[in-house]
Amino acid sequence: MIERIYISNFRSIGQSSSLTLGPLTALAGINGSGKSNVGDALRFMSECLREGLDAAVSKRNGIGSLIRWSSGRPFDLTLSVSIKSPQGEGDWSIILAQEGGGAFYVKSEWANWTPSGSSTPHSFEVKEGQWVNHPPSLQPALERTSLALPLIAGDSRFHELAAELKSIAVYQIFPDKLREPQKPNPARPMLEHGENWTSILKAMEASAWKPDLLAALTRIVGDIDDLEVSQLGGYQTVRFRHGKEGRRERWFDASQESDGTLRCAGILTALLQVPPLTLIGVEEPELTVHPGAIPVLYDFFRQASQKSQVLLTTHSPELLDLLDVEEVRVVERREGVTQIAPLAADQRDVIKQSLLTAGELMRAEGLRSEEG
Repeated sequence: MIERIYISNFRSIGQSSSLTLGPLTALAGINGSGKSNVGDALRFMSECLREGLDAAVSKRNGIGSLIRWSSGRPFDLTLSVSIKSPQGEGDWSIILAQEGGGAFYVKSEWANWTPSGSSTPHSFEVKEGQWVNHPPSLQPALERTSLALPLIAGDSRFHELAAELKSIAVYQIFPDKLREPQKPNPARPMLEHGENWTSILKAMEASAWKPDLLAALTRIVGDIDDLEVSQLGGYQTVRFRHGKEGRRERWFDASQESDGTLRCAGILTALLQVPPLTLIGVEEPELTVHPGAIPVLYDFFRQASQKSQVLLTTHSPELLDLLDVEEVRVVERREGVTQIAPLAADQRDVIKQSLLTAGELMRAEGLRSEEG
């Protein structure tokens, strides 16, 4: 479980932004406030472990698109997470600095991990490609542009820390990615937009996902009573059965389903992945989904939060009404800088006294943070 994430100068997020996370946390704010940047900070750290720092930076169009813009001396980008799990607890922190011509380097990196049942932490520290502190017999050669933790992730002293970070996924499900036939893809976990959705379903035992997915889709769509992953040459697609007409079964492939149906199916697949992920983020789950389906998704978010942390970004009044007020964080952008904080005390009191719901407050005056 990620207890806290510290973000400084990542995209629009300002200096010294610290966010505590519970089993289920929702980031609420207007469009352009920077909600997605919080999720992307977590996604970026995970991709650094799974794909490498260069790939994670390149995927975001270079370091200049990652570090918050400055009219003077460039800012340093800092990301840090604190993790506690049955296997142990620890932290990982990186600081990236920008150089001329779009180049960057790792200014510093440090980590510590204390296994469960032990009082002795394992730790290391690196500054600009040089080891400052390292565990015995563990000192691989580094460059200024490389991170140490991905290189030593196989070492038993840091394996669990790296594994927890790799098992973070933040989703923005695109129905069109689910609608088109997909080539088999062994990547795990499910990719950000659902590009390997069919492969995820096919690789899991049907008993691990099919009953729950069918139950949810039945509540949302009404007449879906079966589904399957089918083969089309070298591609895969999902087919949905919409009951029967007489003796004839009515099967439709994903290309014939609505955006809302596919988006719900993709989100639910992300939540049902086996083994459970450390953290599952879902950006604006309400998009293309009928408000009447929001309680169904909420039930699955709540259920999934018992095994994986769930992080949502939303501006859905219907979803906010279902959440506990202490699970909501308000994201605001002031003078171009994103800030994250709990709901303002007076608005929390109004909700706790059942005078207004969070959704009604959002509609009436907008949600305010306690730092507003």
